[in-house]
Amino acid sequence: MSSPSAAFAACLPGLEPLLAAELRELGADPRPAAGGVGFDADLELLLRCGLWLGTASHVLLRVAEFRCRALGELERKAAALPWAQWLRDDVAVQVTATARRSRLFHTGAITERVERSIQGALGELPAHAPDSDAPVARIAVRFEDDHCTVSLDTSVTPLHRRGYRLATGKAPLREDIAHALVRAAQVPSGAAVLDPFCGSGTIAIEAAALLRGLPPGRLRPPPLQHLALFDAATWARVEGARPEVTEPPRVAAGDRDAGAIESARGNAARAGLADAIEFTCAALRAQPWLNDPAAGPASGRIVTNPPYGVRIGAQRSLLPLYQTFGNCVRSLGAGWSATMIAHDPRLARRTGLPLQAVFTTRHGGLSVTALAAGSPAEEGQ
Repeated sequence: MSSPSAAFAACLPGLEPLLAAELRELGADPRPAAGGVGFDADLELLLRCGLWLGTASHVLLRVAEFRCRALGELERKAAALPWAQWLRDDVAVQVTATARRSRLFHTGAITERVERSIQGALGELPAHAPDSDAPVARIAVRFEDDHCTVSLDTSVTPLHRRGYRLATGKAPLREDIAHALVRAAQVPSGAAVLDPFCGSGTIAIEAAALLRGLPPGRLRPPPLQHLALFDAATWARVEGARPEVTEPPRVAAGDRDAGAIESARGNAARAGLADAIEFTCAALRAQPWLNDPAAGPASGRIVTNPPYGVRIGAQRSLLPLYQTFGNCVRSLGAGWSATMIAHDPRLARRTGLPLQAVFTTRHGGLSVTALAAGSPAEEGQ
């Protein structure tokens, strides 16, 4: 890759503005679209994206685009592509196809023709075994209005899978949503972060990593390593460039479930953050910073994912918990504010906090909304 090529960072719906902001921080010129953000990237920027993007699920490199209206034409044009420049002959290939408003609509036939073209260029490749940990080069072929786009996935696994969360509790929050929630909270430099409903610890871990300047992809294999495009010298330069954090923030997390706290501690240890988060097994009001606000940090952000109560009648039983949560936030004083995920914003508003929607996305088959409240001092303004 000697010159920039078109790329697309895919994300959950609703996270596009946060992903675009991340790309700007990495030096890209983002072009937001439904389901992700387009941008132009050279090899170094692609590697930085795979290492540093926290709200993306995939980064796709657009390697070819052409008009096509017949299977024979597809096979001829696919055979002419420089597959050897992109793919390794010792890595299995998986081709997926989608088609919309095109004369070519049989995705199985599209996949077969592209696979045949790759085999003709590279010879027999290793077989793809779904239950194997061996890397796979994933190729996406998309037809829309008789226009074919061929893309390479620059990572082996989805980017929201950080590699630390091996222990989970009930309805764990995806890492990319947790990262987006922390970013939406706009935590000032040096401020503290508290999650009193921490579950498996995802929000606290993402917050600690983000505030300590640790890349989300630090535990995954290097991006592009499974492709012929990878360059070890460029990767070494990208991986070695880390921001300097002079004042590590305080991060605390609590949950009344002892099993959840045990899982969260294990996940934090795998993330390299065992000493960065203060875990407490305690009910909401018994969390140390909430039990005695004068003993905790003077300023910070509560970033959390309270119980949703999606079963019939469950929301009514959660009303006291949400009211207590709002009282706890107010008790912390003017230096604190809250950002939370809610399935039903009406339940969240029972906190009495001045909540404003930041983004809405999908999680576990549900529509969820991130809601942010200013500090208690701002409520009277």
